[in-house]
Amino acid sequence: MPAKRKKSASRQKRPKSARKSSSSGVSLDVSIDGHHSMLREALKDVARELSQLREEKSELESTLDSVASDINSTQNKEVNFKEQLHKLSSVETALSVKRQRIRKKLEQVKEKMGKVRALSSKMESL
Repeated sequence: MPAKRKKSASRQKRPKSARKSSSSGVSLDVSIDGHHSMLREALKDVARELSQLREEKSELESTLDSVASDINSTQNKEVNFKEQLHKLSSVETALSVKRQRIRKKLEQVKEKMGKVRALSSKMESL
């Protein structure tokens, strides 16, 4: 292996603008600046896209909250309607029983009226 050369104290680094050109003929400075510029633009695009995605996420979360609230409200209404339906069913049952009792009493009254008429006609015939 060849021995490494020590840098001499008299040798100084060249400024970036004075560096040698790459093999393609374009200076490294311009090529690096071009890459930096492209990277900056790409980062700006990514930042814009990220901002749009955050906005969209916020809108979707808001919509989701609204839908969840609507579902909750609908479920509460469903429970209330079921309770009302149960109460109405109980009232219907009670009214049905009452109707049966009234019909029975009506039949008894009709029978008594028939008996009274029969007695009345017998008495008239006497």
